[in-house]
Amino acid sequence: MALKSQMEATREGEEALLQGDSRLELVQRILASETFQRAAQLRNILSYVFRSAILRPNHALSEVEIACDVLARRPDFNPANDNIVRAQVSHLRRKLEQYFDTEGRDEPLVLTIPKGNYLPVFTPVVARASLPVIAEHTQGETADALAEGTHSASVQTQPALPWGRKWKVGIAVLFSAAFLVLALLFLGDQHSRRPEDRNMPPTNPFVQFLARSQGDVTVVMPDTSLVMIQHIVGTNIPLSDYINNDFPQRQMAMVKDPTMRGVILDLGNLRTTSVNEALIASDFLKTLQGVGVHAAIRYARDIHVHDLSEGNTILIGGPTSDPWVSLFVNQMNFRQVDDPTLRANNYFQNLHPASGEQSQYMNTYPDLSIGHEANQSAGYVDITLTQNPSQSGYVLLIGGADLQANEAASRFLLHGKFPPEISSVLSRKDLRYFELLLHGKHMAGEADDSFELVAFRPK
Repeated sequence: MALKSQMEATREGEEALLQGDSRLELVQRILASETFQRAAQLRNILSYVFRSAILRPNHALSEVEIACDVLARRPDFNPANDNIVRAQVSHLRRKLEQYFDTEGRDEPLVLTIPKGNYLPVFTPVVARASLPVIAEHTQGETADALAEGTHSASVQTQPALPWGRKWKVGIAVLFSAAFLVLALLFLGDQHSRRPEDRNMPPTNPFVQFLARSQGDVTVVMPDTSLVMIQHIVGTNIPLSDYINNDFPQRQMAMVKDPTMRGVILDLGNLRTTSVNEALIASDFLKTLQGVGVHAAIRYARDIHVHDLSEGNTILIGGPTSDPWVSLFVNQMNFRQVDDPTLRANNYFQNLHPASGEQSQYMNTYPDLSIGHEANQSAGYVDITLTQNPSQSGYVLLIGGADLQANEAASRFLLHGKFPPEISSVLSRKDLRYFELLLHGKHMAGEADDSFELVAFRPK
């Protein structure tokens, strides 16, 4: 309980420190911008370095911290052998320049990340040559030193965190980033709901289908806290445990380390989701409201069985991040399978291959250790539309190889151009079921709207 109170006090102090900060408002606008819409990994890095600069102004942020806390590298990460942080921060700098040259050209502050440093600098537009608002350049840490994977003396003297503390720091950072993004989405969304935006003509057959559906729509965001709990305990948590009153106490009993038990308790009390999937939910909400459909966003842990039987529901993510998906897995022909013996670690199984189809579709991922931004992931996404348990509405499920695939597939549904065979099915008034398997690519954590239609199952 003391650990929980300490974390709550820390979070409250952080939020109080950031309240009304013009720099936070700028970062929020950047995260929500069109420039950064497809750059999920860059959004995560920007959120992390911003909060680090504000909350730890005297701390020299290191390459190792960004790699472990944001990019999911192991604690033994060696920047001399892996330049992923330098490559991504270089990409982030170019994206920031693009933002301030286009959408952000009227911003009162300019955010830059100088070479030789990972901390953001805020400069008033009228005095860009003046001293930075957040942080000075770290003395002794030059771009050449970063390129060689070395750090300033202040960073080198920081003691390495034990694995348990590293988990705590990483999870705390993730909480902060998640809260920042969710606040941005919901506050920004309130301002974007202008009366003239409502009841716009549907733009594609799928949106037309949504517009003529009867009943409200609930968009369910996945439970990232659940994913982290499952990583800690080393097993998937079924729906029966997820909805039990003693969740996550049952999972705490599976762990001996008291620090990890405290982490599980905190995760069980917090609602977090990924940046990508929060953006998906926001996009669905605005699109549905734009065509006159009443919609609301809910969190997976706040859903009950009867909610799925009333109206229409959109479930984002797979069973590991949203156990409610498991209720509908038997209605899917294409099912994602996790296989720890494979390097890619998962694939989609085709239960009933049609002529010309494969029995398995492997997801592929680049070797990020070489740090080339041109590396591409190639992943599959299953989109299934089926009836809710009471047959009174639909349930739409979007489950892909990774977060970027889910985000891109959702934009494809809402804003993409459909092949004629799909458009004709979506126009049917008696549509009760369809399933799409899409194959797409994205670069260095950025979603890409281009998809190949692999298979289509209408009913």
